[in-house]
Amino acid sequence: MATAPHLSPKLVVGIGSLLLALVATRATMRTAGYPDDRAIRSWPTTLGGRLRREIPRGDHLTAAWVAIAVWSVAVSGLHFGGVYYNVYTDLPWWDLLTHAMGGLGVAAALGFTFREATLRSALWLVPAVLAIGAGFEVYEFVFKTFWYHWSLEFYVVDTLIDLAVNTSGAVVFVAAAALYRRRRG
Repeated sequence: MATAPHLSPKLVVGIGSLLLALVATRATMRTAGYPDDRAIRSWPTTLGGRLRREIPRGDHLTAAWVAIAVWSVAVSGLHFGGVYYNVYTDLPWWDLLTHAMGGLGVAAALGFTFREATLRSALWLVPAVLAIGAGFEVYEFVFKTFWYHWSLEFYVVDTLIDLAVNTSGAVVFVAAAALYRRRRG
């Protein structure tokens, strides 16, 4: 009888991703700029409140939120289109593209949700995006089947690359926020 994929040696990826998500969350909370006046569990409510207040304004904040929404739709379209049309199989760099864009988008959403903290120091966004990316890898381990036929080595490498590329997207946003802060004075 074959071992169920979730109970195979590949379990190391699922458990490793979960542990990394927890460690990265802890690191986020200890990194400069972290919005320590908000518990992590309150982040969705904080985002919703920002959107309700800032989208109707019709100013540069509205434009920023619309840009983040358009970016999110583009990333989702590239991802789901890539899955539907087997682009991930035909173009190996497609996965890198969607993960980098996703990391940048998550960093932007968090950065604009917690603007004051981000303008003090955006560094907290890097471990935050790593934590969210690791959490997504746990989701893939539990609910997806594409990795069942992969070797353990391939699965570990794919997961590490996904996390690195997600995080590089966050680094791009952090660099842009630092540049904005410097120019703003």
